[in-house]
Amino acid sequence: MTSRIANLSNLILSLSLATGLLCAGATASAQTTASVTIPFAFSADNQNVEAGSYKVELLSDRYLSLRNIATNKTQVLMVRPEAGQAIETRGRLVFQQDGSRKYLAQVWIAGTSLHSEMAVQHKRESQLAKSHIATVELALK
Repeated sequence: MTSRIANLSNLILSLSLATGLLCAGATASAQTTASVTIPFAFSADNQNVEAGSYKVELLSDRYLSLRNIATNKTQVLMVRPEAGQAIETRGRLVFQQDGSRKYLAQVWIAGTSLHSEMAVQHKRESQLAKSHIATVELALK
């Protein structure tokens, strides 16, 4: 009887471990951290951001961090998640441009159907979103 209990115990432990590994693999496939070099200054979430190389990290479905790799300065931005139809094969940042000023408008995450819109926009930014003046996209690495 004890060998049956031991076998059953090992089976339950093995199944739990396999299930945990499968679930971890599914969530690990979605990229939540990426690098990008932004060759221009821009604004996002009422904050001015200088040109440079950044580590972009989705902290949650509502918050995104931009960490300047050279200065280690981190800015946390509020975003609004938007579900898409298809799984994105590449991550990217989408900027709107008005003359020489650029505004971060969207963050697309590779490996998910999720993209994020900036939650806080200047009045001018929301007007740009409606008029589609110009957009600039940068790929996340």
